[in-house]
Amino acid sequence: MNKPVQPRPVVVALRPEDAFDLGERVARGEFSSLDEAVAAELADLNYRRAVEIMGGPEKLERFLDELEAETIDPKDYVDAENVFRELLAELKTRAEAAGE
Repeated sequence: MNKPVQPRPVVVALRPEDAFDLGERVARGEFSSLDEAVAAELADLNYRRAVEIMGGPEKLERFLDELEAETIDPKDYVDAENVFRELLAELKTRAEAAGE
């Protein structure tokens, strides 16, 4: 069972050029806030990771289209063992970084 994730404040340090770029994008109206800008960049990163895992944007888009139509079994597209191995490694890295 998955526990619901509660939003919580997080402090991050950005390189000055990244902070400037995001600030400029907010000022131009591309985003309504810095929070929205950072969230959009994280979503983009997650999309790029999904593309890499699936083996290309076409395969990911086809998978998502078929999944939305509920006509496929995800295990036919993704090597679950590899995905979970990568997720576990990432979680261990995060836990070590957090001192857990």
